[in-house]
Amino acid sequence: MSFKQYLLNSRPYTALSSLEDEFNFQADKNYLFDLAYLTSIAVIGERSAEFLQGQLSCDIRKVTTDRMQQGVMCNLKGRILTLLDVINWHHLQLVLPVDLMTETKSSLMKTALLSRVQLEPTSYRMYGLYVNNQSDLLPENLQLPNESFAVTHSNELCCYQLSDSFYLILATKEATSSLSQPFIRKQQMRGSLAWHQLQLQQKRVVIYPETRGLFLPHRLDLHLSGYLSFDKGCYKGQEIIARTHYKAKLKHSLRLFSIHTPELLLAGKKLFTPSGETEVGELIDFSPLADGRYLIASSILFEHPNEILIEGNKHPVILSKA
Repeated sequence: MSFKQYLLNSRPYTALSSLEDEFNFQADKNYLFDLAYLTSIAVIGERSAEFLQGQLSCDIRKVTTDRMQQGVMCNLKGRILTLLDVINWHHLQLVLPVDLMTETKSSLMKTALLSRVQLEPTSYRMYGLYVNNQSDLLPENLQLPNESFAVTHSNELCCYQLSDSFYLILATKEATSSLSQPFIRKQQMRGSLAWHQLQLQQKRVVIYPETRGLFLPHRLDLHLSGYLSFDKGCYKGQEIIARTHYKAKLKHSLRLFSIHTPELLLAGKKLFTPSGETEVGELIDFSPLADGRYLIASSILFEHPNEILIEGNKHPVILSKA
């Protein structure tokens, strides 16, 4: 299987064919996505749950073999270092991008040793599953979860539901061929770029190495999507996040737009009025579209102009409804 690579910031996403074909999904078909940009870290030790409870924004007590949680790892200033999916399958595991794994592990190690917890990278392969039709091709020997954040698993496969149609699957090396080959044969296999675009359409944004430590969770609307627990107790960055939630007047929201530009896009850049004089937001995430346009996720003022200038670019762009 041969992939083409597309860099978003410094992260390589993949496509099996042209963007037009890659982004074309038949309404009665299901699709599997190779997500080689994701990995996981196993958190091992009797006090692993207690350790993670003090590090992440979600309530680890709600993570079971049948339920997962999505959480944020922040610095002491409350800025996002990475977004994580937390599952309990062959130990507690943190699912995250490969290019954030080393720094995330290093940050956690500072307190893991005191908690007698070990952090070990895993070798599981990650796949996304997009289900449009329960009667179409589905993974064999794997019952799909029936609600968001529910988990099903066997010894070789673990699957959790992100929303009604989207699932993430962890597979052992031995299970990858039997999982992927039926989708490859029926041309219902896609790379990670198409998955990224589908997730972005659902306002599921990602953190890149270049945006690590830039954003407060509220700027990504994470207080609306279950990433933040406000009754779990202390964790790194919790004081600032709680102050923002209860005392600050929010001025920005996460919005999706379609834009057309020949200039380079980089997540983390500031957004200005067309004159470049007044800041109105930040570019959080983006994905190319098949027609030469881009889908962007921006943290932008509630009241904002319909034309903006992206930091470092020469020409303003018009914000069209996505």
